[in-house]
Amino acid sequence: MYRDHPDNILGVNTADNLFSSSSVTANADGSMIERQEYIQSQISALSGSLPGNYAWGVAPAGTNSTTVVVIAALAGYGDDFFNHEYYMQILKNANSATAAPEAEYRQITDYTSTTGAFTCTAFSAAIEASDICLIVHESTAMLGSDDGNNAYASTSVVANADGSLIERLEYLQSEMGAAAGASLSADVAAIKAQTDEIGSAVGASISADIAAVQTSVDTIDDFIDTEVADIKTSTDMIPAFIAGGGIGSGIARKTVTFSNTGADVDLFTVTGDVIVRLVAVCATNLASAAGCTIAVVANAVALIATTASTDIAAGEIWHDASPDSEVEATSVMAEFIISDGNDISIDVETAKQVDSGVLNFYCIWTALSANGAVVAA
Repeated sequence: MYRDHPDNILGVNTADNLFSSSSVTANADGSMIERQEYIQSQISALSGSLPGNYAWGVAPAGTNSTTVVVIAALAGYGDDFFNHEYYMQILKNANSATAAPEAEYRQITDYTSTTGAFTCTAFSAAIEASDICLIVHESTAMLGSDDGNNAYASTSVVANADGSLIERLEYLQSEMGAAAGASLSADVAAIKAQTDEIGSAVGASISADIAAVQTSVDTIDDFIDTEVADIKTSTDMIPAFIAGGGIGSGIARKTVTFSNTGADVDLFTVTGDVIVRLVAVCATNLASAAGCTIAVVANAVALIATTASTDIAAGEIWHDASPDSEVEATSVMAEFIISDGNDISIDVETAKQVDSGVLNFYCIWTALSANGAVVAA
C-alpha cells in the first residue's frame, strides 16, 4: 500500500505538485528521496567548506547593497575569519549579465560568523538577489583581474630577493627605482647646470648683439640725417640752377594724324614760363577737299603762320606759310617766349576740316621759371 500517490512523490507536469518532502532526512543509503536530500546537503555544504583559496555562494533575496551581502551557506567560520586576507568577486550579475558589479574584486573588511555576513569595500553597483559571489584568498587575488581597478593591495610587502614572487617583484622594483632615481637625479642636475650655462651665454650674446644693433642703427640714423641734409641743399639749389639754364630744357614731340579733323588739336602743354622754337615735318601729304587752312598758335598768337593744308607735302618742313623744302637752316625756327602756362595747339579753319595726312611736331624748349616745362599734350 502506498502512503501517497506515486504521481505526487515523483511529480507530474503541473504548476503545483502537492507532495511535500520537507521532513525527509538525508540518508546516503536510504530511499531515492533520502539519497537526493543527502546529495543536496552535500552540495550546499560544498559552497561553504573551502576556506583555503576560494568559496562561493549566492546572494539571497532582499540583497541590495554595495558593501554587505549575507551568504548563509558560508556561515560558521568564526568572526573575522575572512577579514583582509580574502576578496570577493561577483561572478555573475543575475538580472543583468556583464553589468556592474559583475567581475569586480573588492577586499573583505569584516565577517560575521553566525549569519555569514560579508562586509567589503564598496562595489561600483549594488549586489542583488541571486548574484553569484566568489570568495578568493589574497594569494589568488594578487594575480589581478581584467578591469580598470584591481582591488588587491600589496603596499605592506617587504622586498626579498629570495622570497615569494611578490617579494621578489618588490625587490626588483626597489633596485630599479633606486638606481634609476639616482641616475635621473644626476642627469637632471647636469641638464640644469648646462641650461644655466647656456642661459648665461645666450643672455650675454643677446646683450652684445643688441648693443651692436643699436650702434648700427645710430650710425644709419646719422648717415640718413647727413644724406637728407645734402639732398635738401641740392633741392634748394635746383630753382636757381633751372633759372640759369643749366637744366629744364629739352625737346617735346607730338605726332598728329588727321582724319576728317574739323576742330583744333592740342599739341603741347606748357607749365610756367618757357622759351620755345617750333617746327613740323610732314610724314604724309595733307588733304582737304574743302581747302582748309591751319596754323600753330599759343593764346591766339601764331607760332607758325596760317597755311593751306594742301600745300604741306610729305618730307617738307613746315615753319611758315610756304613749306617747300626738305632742308632748312635752323634760323627759320622763330624763338618765342611763352608765359603763364599758355598751351600750344593747331588752329583748324572754322567750318572746314583736314581730311587726312600726318605731321610730326618738335618743340625745343628751355625753362625760364623754376616750374617751366613743355610736354606733349
